Amino acid sequence: MNVLVYAYNPTIYELSLRPWLYELTNKYGRNISKLNDIPMEEFQHLKDIGVDYVWLMGIWQLGQYGLDFDRAHANEYKSNLPDFTIDDVIGSPYAITEFVCNSELGTDQDIINLRQKLNAMGLKLMLDFVPNHSAIDSPYRTSNIDYFIRAPPNTPTPYDSEYYLPDGVSYGGDQWDGFWKDTAQWNYWNNDTRNYLKTVVKKIASMSDGMRCDMAMVILNDLFYNKWKPQLDAWGYKRPSTEFWSEAIKETKQQYPDVIFLAEVYWSKEQDLINLGFDYVYEKWLLDQQATLDVGKVRPILSNLDFNYASHSNHFVENHDEPRAIIKFSGKDYISCVAALMSYSIPGARFVNHGQLEGLSNKLDVHLRRSYKESGSTYVKSFYGKIMDILKRDVFKSGNWTQLNVTGDQNWKFFAFRWTYQQEKIVVVINFSDGSGYGLVKLSDASSGQQTITELISGQTYVRSGDDMRNNGLGVIVDGWNAQIFSYF
Repeated sequence: MNVLVYAYNPTIYELSLRPWLYELTNKYGRNISKLNDIPMEEFQHLKDIGVDYVWLMGIWQLGQYGLDFDRAHANEYKSNLPDFTIDDVIGSPYAITEFVCNSELGTDQDIINLRQKLNAMGLKLMLDFVPNHSAIDSPYRTSNIDYFIRAPPNTPTPYDSEYYLPDGVSYGGDQWDGFWKDTAQWNYWNNDTRNYLKTVVKKIASMSDGMRCDMAMVILNDLFYNKWKPQLDAWGYKRPSTEFWSEAIKETKQQYPDVIFLAEVYWSKEQDLINLGFDYVYEKWLLDQQATLDVGKVRPILSNLDFNYASHSNHFVENHDEPRAIIKFSGKDYISCVAALMSYSIPGARFVNHGQLEGLSNKLDVHLRRSYKESGSTYVKSFYGKIMDILKRDVFKSGNWTQLNVTGDQNWKFFAFRWTYQQEKIVVVINFSDGSGYGLVKLSDASSGQQTITELISGQTYVRSGDDMRNNGLGVIVDGWNAQIFSYF
C-alpha cells in the first residue's frame, strides 16, 4: 500500500493563445485579438471547473523570418488542416525574437495587468520560456553573435546551409531531432549567454506565477556537449561547473519564491530536472503505456510509483505536441477518458490541453490559427463535465493519497486510489480493461455502522456497512474501460 501525504496537485490548462483569440472572435462575433479584449468570463469558466494555472502558450514576440519560413512550407500543414489558407499560417510560437509581449497581442504591461486580474479571481498565470534557441531574426544575432553556437573558425565559407546561417550561426537543434531552420542556437557554455538568459527567466517570473520550459533537457551540460562538441571545442569553450537550471531556478526563486517551473522533458531526464529544482516535469511514460491498452504494462508503473517523482510529475493524455487523446487511444473516446482519470487520480499536476474537454480529435498545429472544424465527442464532453467538478475538490488538490489493493478473481483489471482530506474520504476505482469486473476494496478508515455512500459520477447512493467495508472490502462492479468514484465516511 503506497501512501503520499499532502502533495499539492494543481490543474494546469494550456491555451494556444492566438488560436484561442481566433476562436473567441468567431464565438463573440467581434474582433478579439488583444489580451485586453478577452472576456473575463472565459477565465471565470476555467476557474469554475477547477483550473489553477492558465498557460497562455505563445505570448512572446515573433519575427517576420519565421512567418515567411512557415508560409513557404505551408503545404506541410494540409494533413492537419485540409482547407487551410495562407492566412491560417501564423508562425511558430517557439521562434521567439525577444521575450516581450507579441505586439499583435499587446504589451508587457498588458500581461502584468491580466495576471493581476487572474490572481484576483483565484487563477494563476503560466508563460513560456523557450531556452534552447531564438528566432533567426533575433536582434542578439547582430548585437551579440557570441551568444550563439557558431561554425568552427576554420570552417570554409560559404557555410553549409544545412547547418548554418550565412554568418556561421548554427540553426537550433538537439541530438535527436536534427535542426529547426527557423531558429538560431544559444550557446549555453558561454557565460554571457547564460547570464542573459537568466535575466529572461527572472523577467518571466516577475510577470507570471509559473513558466513552462520547452525541451528543458536539451541544455543539460552532457546533452549539450554531445550535440555541439565540434563547435564548443573549436572555440575553446569549457564545460560549466554547474547546470544552467540549478542556477536559474535558485536565483529566480530567491526573488520570486512562489513561481513554479514546469519542464517539458523526455529521454529519461525527468528525475535529473527534479533534482535541479523543477517543481513539475512531463511524465509521458505512463501515457505511452496506457496507450498500448495493456493493463499489464500500466501496472508496474503504478505499483512501483516513487512518491517524490509522482508529486513532481505533470500528468497528461494530450498536449500541443502529442496527438489528440482520442487519436492516441486508437479512436476510442471512452478509453481516453478513463486513462485521463487514472492519470489525474495519482499525485502531481493535472494537465489539460486546449480542446481536450471538448473531445476534439483534430490536432491544432502550433503554426496555425485553427484546427479542422469538428463538433467533438459528446461522450467526452459529458465525462469531463462530471469529472472536472469532482477533481476540483480540496481532497484531490491537497489530500493524502493511498494506492489500495483490489482483491478477487478479477483484481487484475483494477486500480484503486484513496484520497482523504480533513473529514472527506474518496476512493477511485478504475477498470482498465475490456469487459466488466468485480472486486473488493478494503477501506481501513471506514466508520463503523451503516452509512450512505455516494458514487460521484452517477450520483447514485448506496447503504453499506462501514465495518464490512473495513474488514472485507467495498464490493464494486465496474464496466470495462470505466470507473467509479465513491465518497464514504
